[in-house]
Amino acid sequence: MPFSEAFARHPKKPVTPYGDFCPKCSEYGNCKTPMGHEDAKRAMFDYYHKKGLSVEIMRKRGRFIKAKVKDKNDVVDVIIFDRRTGRIRSIY
Repeated sequence: MPFSEAFARHPKKPVTPYGDFCPKCSEYGNCKTPMGHEDAKRAMFDYYHKKGLSVEIMRKRGRFIKAKVKDKNDVVDVIIFDRRTGRIRSIY
């Protein structure tokens, strides 16, 4: 089996590119002020809604929010959202 077949990449782009950030904050990882939980929830909803996906909050702890990203009823990613920096990280 050729090397390229054994390590073929998934045909779709990742749902959450590594180290992506919320458009409400800068790409350098800082927000003017830390987002409240509701603002962060809205930011995640807006970010994934543009991709045709939905977000289900799993847990809120300190400045972090853990959430499932869904395409219809299928979980396509699990993310951690940092309310202070606006960073979105996939942990799926």
